[in-house]
Order: sequence, then C-alpha cells, then structure tokens
Amino acid sequence: MDNTYETNKYKLSLLEIVGVTSTGLTFSVAFVLLSNEHENNFVWALEKLKGLFVIGAVHPQVIVCHRDITLKNAISIVFP
Repeated sequence: MDNTYETNKYKLSLLEIVGVTSTGLTFSVAFVLLSNEHENNFVWALEKLKGLFVIGAVHPQVIVCHRDITLKNAISIVFP
C-alpha cells in the first residue's frame, strides 16, 4: 500500500493497493481517492477492501506499506 499526497489537480490523496500472486506477479487491487490522510479515511478504505476480499476469518498474511503512522494504525485496526 502506498499513497500520494496532493499530486492530482483536485489535491486528493491517492491510495494504491497492490497484490502479489504466488508466482511473483503484481496486480492492482484498488485505487482510492481520499480527501485527506486521516486515520478514519484509511480505516474506511481498508474496511471496504476487507468486505470485498476477505471471507470469514481469513485475513492477509502480510501487508506492506511505507512509514505513514496513520496508515499503519488503520491497518492494525482493520486487520488486527
């Protein structure tokens, strides 16, 4: 997961979520435009992702992101 900060004409943050297959191929999972980089916006985006891809009690085994504290906190809330 990675997000950009105000790099588009609307000054919105773009959160990009990418997956990796067992053969090492990458694929785009989701792109989310956020009005700001507050924790509640990241939690919302991750909850939507969780609702789409997680079945039952199965969660991703590894989540990689940059050192954004608010994103790390949101990940720990949604995927404890």
